Amino acid sequence: MPYDVLLPQWGMGMNDGLVLKWLKSEGDAVAKGDALVEIESSKVNGEVEAAEEGILARIVVPEGMVVATGSVLAVILAEGEEADLPEPLSSGASAAPAPAAAPAPAAQSPAASGGGGDRQQVTPIARRVAKELGVDLSTVSGTGPRGRVTEDDVRAAAAGGGAPAAPAYSGPPAKEVEKLTGLRATIARRMTESSQIPVVTLTTEVDVTAAQALVEKLVREWRRDRIRPQFQDIVIKVVARALSEHPRANAHFTGDEVRMIEPVNVGFAMAVKDGLVVPVVHDADKKSALEVAQAVRDVAKRVRDGSVSMDDYSGGTFSVTNLGHYGVDAFNPLLNPPEVGILGLGRIAEKPAIVNGEVTARSMMWLGLTFDHRAWDGAPAGDFLQSVSRYLSDPGWIAE
Repeated sequence: MPYDVLLPQWGMGMNDGLVLKWLKSEGDAVAKGDALVEIESSKVNGEVEAAEEGILARIVVPEGMVVATGSVLAVILAEGEEADLPEPLSSGASAAPAPAAAPAPAAQSPAASGGGGDRQQVTPIARRVAKELGVDLSTVSGTGPRGRVTEDDVRAAAAGGGAPAAPAYSGPPAKEVEKLTGLRATIARRMTESSQIPVVTLTTEVDVTAAQALVEKLVREWRRDRIRPQFQDIVIKVVARALSEHPRANAHFTGDEVRMIEPVNVGFAMAVKDGLVVPVVHDADKKSALEVAQAVRDVAKRVRDGSVSMDDYSGGTFSVTNLGHYGVDAFNPLLNPPEVGILGLGRIAEKPAIVNGEVTARSMMWLGLTFDHRAWDGAPAGDFLQSVSRYLSDPGWIAE
């Protein structure tokens, strides 16, 4: 069966990528894990590797072209296999359907616009120079073909000849002024993008008394593995099970397509010095609770010591964010596009509840599910949230 090589999303800040250099040619034999193509993105530069062995039958996206995350870059066929292959893209073209079932999202040429409005295109060297000179590319007007930002545009902006100055500030004097750059600027842009998506947030209160007891039980059982379980580990495992049973939740919305994703890869929001990142626990539904906890600890350590890889941020299909340890009861989490759902966790509070006709103290927590209403409706989203609540309130299956 043909295998589509897709452009992955390496973190929240990545919407598209520039194909810098193909490391293999059409007709080359490739092994699983071979580097196929070098990609430059606003988040990170890296190589896309082959996930299957075979023959690189068709390069769909040529060097120098920008395409959206999830686009088909190339097609790999098994030895001796034949299939209808998509035509290579040219300037201004859109992605052709892949030989597999799902078509690719629209692609962009280096100077083309995409989607519902113009998207800024920047040459690789212009990105590097902008980073070196501290130039905010969103303020630079491009003079290249079809408005592409060039190195000269960036240097002109750095010298004062770039975008017009912002209106003079007329408010009270500031104690300190912090310009949004780097990760903080990326987060600001991504949150603005997220706010444009028609979303709905569903909330429910769940009894997590048994889940807390399970955490205490696992403290003793995992001692030999030198891992102290956290409540979030249990939630990720619960969410992964629910996602495996609700494929509409484990999806990406790209262009006018809802792409149900096969692997269940749960991202978890993590605060860092400059803001927020969302590393990913891959195949979380296939991992035990202990393996989920180990994966969380491993990737969190890499984030903290700066050794995080592209794989740690790529491939997320759903996210979890936790503000409970800040004393927040409930909140409306913002989506991490192109994912169609995110679960927010509030604090756990002991409250009186009626159990078997008697008033007793129970540990209760609010969950907030935000979902993309273009891809998902309230009824199936409510079913998903019920599944999460049910598995969290009765988590004995986790220890089985």
